[in-house]
Amino acid sequence: MGASTPIIIECGKIEDSDILAFTVERDIGQPDMAAIVLSNQEAKYSTAITVGMDCKIKVGDEKKEVFIGQVVGLEAHYKGGEKARLTIRAMNKMHDLLKKRKSLTFVDKKDEEILSAAAKDAELSLDFKLKGTAIKYKHVYQHNQTDLEFIRMRAGRIGCHVWCWDKKLYVHEPDLQQGPIADLKISSASNEGAIKQFTPRLSSAAIVKKVTVKGWNPETKELIQGDFSIQKSPLGKEDASAGSKALGKDETFTVDHPIWSPDEAKALAKARLTDLALSYITGECELTGDPKLDIAKVVKITASEESASANDPFNGSYYVMGVTHRYSLTKTKDGGYVTILRLARDAQKG
Repeated sequence: MGASTPIIIECGKIEDSDILAFTVERDIGQPDMAAIVLSNQEAKYSTAITVGMDCKIKVGDEKKEVFIGQVVGLEAHYKGGEKARLTIRAMNKMHDLLKKRKSLTFVDKKDEEILSAAAKDAELSLDFKLKGTAIKYKHVYQHNQTDLEFIRMRAGRIGCHVWCWDKKLYVHEPDLQQGPIADLKISSASNEGAIKQFTPRLSSAAIVKKVTVKGWNPETKELIQGDFSIQKSPLGKEDASAGSKALGKDETFTVDHPIWSPDEAKALAKARLTDLALSYITGECELTGDPKLDIAKVVKITASEESASANDPFNGSYYVMGVTHRYSLTKTKDGGYVTILRLARDAQKG
């Protein structure tokens, strides 16, 4: 896709010829954000677009939606000798979870029930996916926190990622076993999904082979302990600990959580280890635009296709932590439609 990529912006009545550029930012744990730049001659849009309007961005011949949200702000630019412009700032409904702070208590509730209640004020329904046995908590406190702070904290304790699309809040354990939604390769061609540049980084700094969580039951005062060791990853033949050699053989302890049961301690240990392991290989991949690419999905990347590429630690499958969709009408090498992926991987080779 190039500068001729079909773009549709639904936010009041916007004419295609007035669309100069847009940027959409989507990241795990953050509200989706969009910035749309329009030609604004004779105050055409600054008088017609208002805060609170629904806003959608659709890309490509299939009119694939890459953003659904509401207008939260307007920025105008007037300068002598230049055409007036208007920038629309929009966010999705996840930003409503940041509106106010609360102090609440949840008694004898499971995570799904707690998270569903927290999302309700923003008129969001919950899509919850977690492997293993659900834990019921005697007491959970939301202490002077926004709903988003509270949801991210609770999701992080059980190893789940949080994101939002339209009116649904997703709280899912990362699905690293899913098949790749795209097979991306370095290419000089301008076809959809061709990699322009790929900048991965491998670091063993945070890698450990085991996490142990210890705590005291607040009622009985007895010691509670749970642990979790690194597992074989579907993203590569060699897990982060094995790939880090002697630097990945350490164990770490966490002792700063009130804990009610061994199951809760083990869930905390697993969540912490998963988070650390996904820091093993991270990076960014810039592509010719592809609206089908999405967060919380897996993509396959071939950075080198030489005979020795089987041993290249950077070839293989990656989990998508963030996506940027960027469009510019400017007809230069940097114009047109570009997609940027922010990636994570807990393994290497294959």
